[in-house]
Amino acid sequence: MGRHQEWYMRQQDLKVATTFGVLILSTMFLVKDVNAQRASTTHTIFMTAVEFKGATTTDKLAPPSTNPAGLSKGYGYKAPGEADKNAPTKWEVASYAFTPGFVTVHQGDTVTVIVFVANGDKHEVAVLAPDGQVVVPTATWQRGQEHRVSFVAEKVGTYRLSCSTHAPTMTATILVLPR
Repeated sequence: MGRHQEWYMRQQDLKVATTFGVLILSTMFLVKDVNAQRASTTHTIFMTAVEFKGATTTDKLAPPSTNPAGLSKGYGYKAPGEADKNAPTKWEVASYAFTPGFVTVHQGDTVTVIVFVANGDKHEVAVLAPDGQVVVPTATWQRGQEHRVSFVAEKVGTYRLSCSTHAPTMTATILVLPR
């Protein structure tokens, strides 16, 4: 092999080594960048436990034929004559809820929910994972107080912040997307 051929082979080896090195470094930076984008975050979500109410009179709208309170513990109903003794045609409906009732996070994120209870004297609240496992045990929440729960969203799917006192309608959905 001549001197020119040796020089040419070394140049080729150098190009291959340089290309390989650049690929390795690029891959390392790419993986680091992807991992940085995938880093879990902490979400603090503020909610309010509320009771929505509506009222009307029988001359404007007939009351429901089925008592809404029989459909869910989260619904309330006061028939004509019960809602207001001085207004015998008035009737009312109510529904307990968490607002906002839906949030989205990513798998591995830490979720902190802070809830102020504006309505309802007491609520029995727990957090359930997508598989039904209890993530945050049941606690009694009372009107006029702020309550805080935290958990890591380990599983993809729907976590539920739920009040058993007003189930099934008083439930906030925390959707966990894959990272």
